[in-house]
Amino acid sequence: MKKRLVALAVLAAVSGAALAQSSVTVYGILDLGYQWNEVPADVGTTAAPRIEQESYSAINGSHVYGNRWGLRGSEDLGGGWRAIFTLESGFNVDTGTAGQGGRLFGRQAFVGVDGGLGTLVAGRLATFSSGTGSFDMFSHVDPFVTGFGLAGLANTFISANALRVDNAIAYRSPKFAGFQGGIGYSANFSGAEQAPSGENTTAFISGLTWETGPFYAVVTYDAIDPADSSNRPSQKHLQIGGTFDISAFRLHAAYADQSNIGSVAFQPGLGSGSFVPLPAGVPYYDSASYMLGATWTIGEFAVLASYQWADADAQPTAAGANFEPDYNIWGIGGTWNLSRRTMLYTSYASRDADGTLLGDAFNAKQFAVGMVHRF
Repeated sequence: MKKRLVALAVLAAVSGAALAQSSVTVYGILDLGYQWNEVPADVGTTAAPRIEQESYSAINGSHVYGNRWGLRGSEDLGGGWRAIFTLESGFNVDTGTAGQGGRLFGRQAFVGVDGGLGTLVAGRLATFSSGTGSFDMFSHVDPFVTGFGLAGLANTFISANALRVDNAIAYRSPKFAGFQGGIGYSANFSGAEQAPSGENTTAFISGLTWETGPFYAVVTYDAIDPADSSNRPSQKHLQIGGTFDISAFRLHAAYADQSNIGSVAFQPGLGSGSFVPLPAGVPYYDSASYMLGATWTIGEFAVLASYQWADADAQPTAAGANFEPDYNIWGIGGTWNLSRRTMLYTSYASRDADGTLLGDAFNAKQFAVGMVHRF
């Protein structure tokens, strides 16, 4: 009898140890609130279009963070290494529909290994520059964490607009002397690869951060190469940003050099397209973007503010006019942490066009108030 009890005790201990070496976690974010928007609307007729600013109210989700649920897991492989995976699905909490163009796990879907030499993964990834996902390096630069609708950096920085790549492999280094880097490659930017290989839109992604004391600095670079048959140049995004903490204040600054915008057509869930519609005769254009901002934290409250502007190079259109999509955005907001998992928020932002062929047809305003709950 004693022998059986000892055997059962040993079996229980071994089973417990095995279970302790692997884990799967269910997690998610729910973000829902009220919005008031003022946007351009065509109030004319087909024969005589007339653009005017019109307003509407809405119950909308994903104002601060994209609504999601996911599975995250790991298994101890020994020697300081572990197998890891993440499956993350986006959805619209106000309508119950799928996000990212209807993909089952459109936000992230990857498997890999993690250890003392870094992390190596493959699958569908949000890039180092994307402002979202497990490998994001850039959202910290924005007071609005690349969210908050019209107020966020995702309105002028293309990669920070949740850039994601399919069929990717990526490596992220461990931190060393405050530095951490990442590099990756996508064999086809969206959808399954095909033959010949030249008909795949490939992507190179990279990022490097440096953090020491009150300073945080990051530079990311993405290059997306369209299929050979498109005869279009690579679309390239260089993003540079940093923060500096002074007591309760955090100062933010960022810059982006974005070339051949429009070479890669916009696709849902990829965040690659132009922020403005391109007129006939303009297949792509170049633009620089800038942002200055600040965060003031008082206990569980935070006040956020930023000003950003896009400065594009002029391009002639098919009609002989100049297309120069310059615009600026200013935003202010606040958050209140009710608990570790629940937060209230509010924000107001305004977008104003400065360049040609935009005008009132691009101006917009937005007010929002809502709640975020994590699980």
